[in-house]
Amino acid sequence: MGAVFFVNGFVFSNWIPRINEVRDRLGVSNSGLGLALLGGGLGGFLGSLMVARIVALVRTRTVVLVASLMMAVLVPLVAVVPNAAVLLLLLTLLGFNDVQNDVAFNAQGVMVQTRIGRPVMQRLHGTWSLGMVAGGGTGWLASAADVDLGVHLVAAAVFMVVVVLLAVPGLLGEDDPPEPSAGHDGGATTGIAVRFAVAIGAMGFGLALLEGMPNDWSSVVLTDVFEAGRLKGAGTSVFAAAMLLGRLTGDHVSAAIGSRRMFTIGTWLCVGGSMVLAVAPVTALAFVAYAMWGLGVSVLFPQLYEIAARLPGVPAARGLGAMTFGQRLGFLSSAVVVGFLADLTNFRVTLFAVAAAAALLVLGARTRTR
Repeated sequence: MGAVFFVNGFVFSNWIPRINEVRDRLGVSNSGLGLALLGGGLGGFLGSLMVARIVALVRTRTVVLVASLMMAVLVPLVAVVPNAAVLLLLLTLLGFNDVQNDVAFNAQGVMVQTRIGRPVMQRLHGTWSLGMVAGGGTGWLASAADVDLGVHLVAAAVFMVVVVLLAVPGLLGEDDPPEPSAGHDGGATTGIAVRFAVAIGAMGFGLALLEGMPNDWSSVVLTDVFEAGRLKGAGTSVFAAAMLLGRLTGDHVSAAIGSRRMFTIGTWLCVGGSMVLAVAPVTALAFVAYAMWGLGVSVLFPQLYEIAARLPGVPAARGLGAMTFGQRLGFLSSAVVVGFLADLTNFRVTLFAVAAAAALLVLGARTRTR
């Protein structure tokens, strides 16, 4: 199971350190590249709307197999696309398949956790984060060694195919039925399902803001606010390292204090990190803030996937589809919202205000999923 999580993060992140090479080969501007990169979000939206029906037809294990193999076919094509329009289409297809894979292997993870009777989702998401770190590092090393982009991505794709073909037979062959919706039937059950879907989508949106801001803006904040010089790129690394640590230990924390309490503490730890960042007088405290933020956010999405897959009266794929719809919208909105508000005020005020608002949205929606 962990191998599937790892290889998804690994392959998808391999080409990210070489985006500038794709831009230069296509001869497009930064804005033109930015428009093409929206394809991933567009594909994610479309995929989140269709994933429940697809999973209902063929089951999660088949979706993991097919979507993973499709991603392995599509990723190397990044090296040969002739123009930005084709890159947009390719990334849309990648985003679509990534959502199918994301929902299917997370549903598998929740089912495994239910059957073994102990928490594992935090560690599974930790292996995904580890895959992202390994994939990004591989891409950086390949670029530094001047390895041809096509050769590099084909090698990464072959690795994915081998891992998936070895791992998929070990996945669960049958999906669990929806959690029962006690005391309701017919139209009442439908209304409850809609309410839960809206709440879970709102939580996905809010958590995407909390996770997206430190990734998107840390280097800008460290440059413009703290004048960190050569340390400007370290904020993302500190945030990612803290998030990885939190995910690898989160299952033990959940077992010790309870998942709901851990979720609440994690959410407010994000707000605390943004508050420290808002008042920090020196760069060292800014890194403390990013560590707090990363540690807090680390435990949130793994638990949200679990909540979405266990909504009463809602098939796991439908709940996860609603969550990923809000999640993708939140990740896309994060850069726009923060950039606009920072121009109106400043980064210190903006990051704290958006983090606090997102936390209130998440915790408020969480009460609607009981």
